[in-house]
Amino acid sequence: MNTSQVRFAQRKLQAHGVTVDENGLLDEATERAVESQLKRRPELPAAWKEWSTTRKVVAFLQLLATDAGVDVGSIDGLWGPNTDFGYSSLRHLDEHGQLPPNWRDIPQPPVTNPNHWPAEDEPALRAFYGPVGTHLKRVQLPYPHKLSWDKNVVLNSFSCHEMVGESLQRVLTQVFDHYGQERISKLGLDLFGGCFNKRKKRGGSSWSMHAWAIALDYDPERNRLHWNRNEARFARPEYDAWWRFWEAEGWVSLGRARNFDWMHIQAARP
Repeated sequence: MNTSQVRFAQRKLQAHGVTVDENGLLDEATERAVESQLKRRPELPAAWKEWSTTRKVVAFLQLLATDAGVDVGSIDGLWGPNTDFGYSSLRHLDEHGQLPPNWRDIPQPPVTNPNHWPAEDEPALRAFYGPVGTHLKRVQLPYPHKLSWDKNVVLNSFSCHEMVGESLQRVLTQVFDHYGQERISKLGLDLFGGCFNKRKKRGGSSWSMHAWAIALDYDPERNRLHWNRNEARFARPEYDAWWRFWEAEGWVSLGRARNFDWMHIQAARP
């Protein structure tokens, strides 16, 4: 967490009637203050009292976002893309008195679609993939991945929909053959932001492609949801081959198609 995020949490603690300085420090006073709020919440896992001060403060922000109607997933005290979205939504709520509006423009899909991925339309998705959260399989990765929010966790496999598994393995094998492990790590092509997550779209009201496990996020910290091609790392020329491999299989980059959410790749046609 950075200083502004800590200050924001401290202001929210003050708004809840807790005495704490707005100093941007994760000190003992802030820990005691946030614990006074967390102990009232049954949503927390039993082990939350053993978490670090940082993790407790993040959990507090996750709870605030949940209370405001923003889906941040599990209350786990870890700062991933869902928490980042929840935090930005809380800031917008503070500044404007309401949550940011839902926004989803319709992109132009790439021409190639050899796997016949369906349209990003819930009836079409259900007809092709089945209900959300079903038909999952574990796929082995051609090169190791690291969780983007906890880089000490190394993944050699993850769960996706069974109908997209072979395709994504082909793509990642091409990525490994083209870039090699050293350059993959340098470019952040191993920083995994998630696949299966049964949730609604951030900034939307329909099911996310992650709910079907047909979407992947990579390096979300440097390719944030609202960033355009002037900010997102994946818009740089050195990533052209990365996108070419995905698009040859019919996967859609929201960044390339719509110039936002450059972390995101999906097996559905917007």
